[in-house]
Amino acid sequence: PELRGVRALSVRLMTDEKLKARWGREAVDPHEKSLPGLKAHFLVDHAPAKGRLLEIGCGEGKLLATLVKERPRLELYGTDVQVPLATPHFQFKQCGNELPYGDGGFDAVVIFDVLEHVTNPEHMLDEARRVLKPGGSLIAFVPVEGEPLSFYTAFRALLGKDLYVETKEHVVSFRHRALLEAVQKRFDLHEVKYAYHLMGHLMDATFFAAGRLGRIRRFWWKENAFYNQQKKSENAMSSVLNRAMKLGNLIAYWESTWLSNVRATSAGVLFEATRI
Repeated sequence: PELRGVRALSVRLMTDEKLKARWGREAVDPHEKSLPGLKAHFLVDHAPAKGRLLEIGCGEGKLLATLVKERPRLELYGTDVQVPLATPHFQFKQCGNELPYGDGGFDAVVIFDVLEHVTNPEHMLDEARRVLKPGGSLIAFVPVEGEPLSFYTAFRALLGKDLYVETKEHVVSFRHRALLEAVQKRFDLHEVKYAYHLMGHLMDATFFAAGRLGRIRRFWWKENAFYNQQKKSENAMSSVLNRAMKLGNLIAYWESTWLSNVRATSAGVLFEATRI
């Protein structure tokens, strides 16, 4: 049966042994001048100092590993549709449509790069609200790839409407207003920061438009330095691509930092909200 939970389309892919361990498990440096570093910094900055924190769609736990280093007094939990590699850093439960936790048990819930993978994102927001304590925090990053004037829309017009479903498993393409309205129905929205402006937006949309090419997919999941930090590039092409990605991320980092309060051209939203 179809799972309508976190990363539903990933279940089929993750049964292939060659594709396991692809989400990354090493802690992200929140001071790194890159888009992953930017997002990790927002998470660390808004996470409580202590209490119980749940990440929905934790993958192999790279953000939880980041919190182990940066917020060591937190009690950490993770849930996803696939089982991560064994880790001593957090407690894990597999999930489907419903989160496997009782009501009001967490001081904070984290959802980063997940709602776009979920066939019913409003239900996932309801579940996040349910497991939060009153006044608990939702800390999130969500890509916004559905604006009419965007590189994502342009590439879908050229290469097919399901382009990013195929290449990055994004089954929902949010628009800014609809996303924030869905959040505000359930939470008090305290802070919103915009990211992935012109450079980051173009880089991401173009790279994943090229993701239909087998060589590009293999680079992303197996040779990408942001997912495999300790692995050296295996060949000249992956070395060149990793250097280009690092340069592009550096530019996009400064762009997103300087334009964090500007919605125009952004393709991602970081926000912190509390349960009503």
